[in-house]
Amino acid sequence: MLRELRLIGFKNFRDATLKLGPFTAIVGANATGKSNIRDAFRFLHGISRGYGLAEIIGEKWIEGGVLQWRGIRGGTREVCFQNAPSFRLEAGFDVAGQAGRRRAHYAIEVGFEGGTHHPVVRRESLRVGGSHVFDSHPGSGDPVTQQDRPDHLLVRMHKTENQKKFGQRLDLLNFRPGLVQVAEHQKLDLRQNREDARAAVSALAAMRFLDLDPSAMRVPSIPGQTILGDRGENLSSVLQAICEDVGRKATLIEWVRELTPMDAADFEFLPDAAGRVLLTLIERSGQRISALSASDGTLRFLAMIAALLGPQAAAFYFFEEIDNGIHPARLHLLLQLIENRAATGAVQVVATTHSPDLMALLNATSLEDAALVSRAEGEQEARIRRIVEIPGAREVLRKQSLGRLHAAGWLEDAVSFAPSEAA
Repeated sequence: MLRELRLIGFKNFRDATLKLGPFTAIVGANATGKSNIRDAFRFLHGISRGYGLAEIIGEKWIEGGVLQWRGIRGGTREVCFQNAPSFRLEAGFDVAGQAGRRRAHYAIEVGFEGGTHHPVVRRESLRVGGSHVFDSHPGSGDPVTQQDRPDHLLVRMHKTENQKKFGQRLDLLNFRPGLVQVAEHQKLDLRQNREDARAAVSALAAMRFLDLDPSAMRVPSIPGQTILGDRGENLSSVLQAICEDVGRKATLIEWVRELTPMDAADFEFLPDAAGRVLLTLIERSGQRISALSASDGTLRFLAMIAALLGPQAAAFYFFEEIDNGIHPARLHLLLQLIENRAATGAVQVVATTHSPDLMALLNATSLEDAALVSRAEGEQEARIRRIVEIPGAREVLRKQSLGRLHAAGWLEDAVSFAPSEAA
């Protein structure tokens, strides 16, 4: 589980921290920076995929002219706060391994070579369970110099049995994050350090970013493709895999009945000439509705259910504008599904929204973790804070619902009048 994300000089954040819970709803006016938070998560996820910095910020193409990765919006020219020479991201999260579940802290600072906008790692470190795994700047007692190899990142591997001493020194390429290089390093003598780095990579790899597109969900898919694509690709084959389990199929049908006006009784997955299947919903009356004619809202519901209940569900999902295309009368059911799944620890969800209706429906746990992204008029810097930590918020929330406060603009007003040191 991710615990927090700190953004320093990234996009429109000078220095802001997002604290995360099982389900974190993020609200804020347009152009405050909600999508920039998504970009920060995507940057960390791109590291876990083994991409170079230029590929993470730019694009990643593979053989045949296929786009495998869409870069960070704005590219190298807009990734730093007010044209600063570098940005830094820090993430706190849990990792699992032979030593059990432990807390990890990863930090990376990315700078740009003068005049070229070529991104390079300037500083990087990983700490797991209170012990340093590696550090590019371990301290004045044992400095790491890069003067002799300006195109490299030199790091010290800490001996886990005594973190005051340094073990092996590694000479890494600085155009690619060192975390993955340490995880892949075959000649590293300190085995536990390599395993800790791999555990950190796995944690960052467990992220998914859904930007659902009905046209992609209407495309037939090959049975066995059980990972839902970011735009909803493979929806039919993921739902088919869910239906192969009697219990999960019953749960799926129950949620479809609740979330849509359909009186769903069964699902059908008829193959075409190429063996690809397309979802067909069967109502109690016998009426059949294929994915080709199902409404966009129904397909979005089905994709969210598939993401949360599928056989290869991710550990972390980021939903942008989660209420998009969802009828207000059905929002409480979607929220119930997300909060129930998140409460079990099976999945963690971060979602942006503009919906007062959704904010009014948050349960007590989700309310504690809900966050506001705001930006004062005339300023470029955005700030993040938990809504319950806004001065006076808890008292006001005892009298008014969060939905009404959000719709009335009270949250932004309260932050703008708060003392600057608390903002």
